[in-house]
Amino acid sequence: MLVLIVDSSIQIVERLEEILSEAEDISTIRKAVSYEDAIKQFNESKPDIVLLDIDLPGNKSIDLVRQIKKINAATAAIVLSIRVDDATQKQYNSLGADFFFDKYHDFEKLPSVVNTIAASKKRRH
Repeated sequence: MLVLIVDSSIQIVERLEEILSEAEDISTIRKAVSYEDAIKQFNESKPDIVLLDIDLPGNKSIDLVRQIKKINAATAAIVLSIRVDDATQKQYNSLGADFFFDKYHDFEKLPSVVNTIAASKKRRH
């Protein structure tokens, strides 16, 4: 499984990489720090999972979820936010986000979710 982490904070990216090392099925992790970089990385690598910061500069995270699902609906989109509220979560889910997590309190759930996504993709192939 190839994972693309999209976050403007290098510290968060490093922490996500560390946490994802616990997931069994990840072969490659790519990183992007902006919308433009994320689209480029997405088109080049066709990741299975995108971990996406809700607060990309220019509020581009909504556009990125739309683009990801338009290009490849099978890519799992996991949105991370420091402010989790029902309205925002529903908005991202309506755009195709598969998961929505609190950036600071739900990190420990990521390896399990990634393994579940990997198992689901294996069953489909």
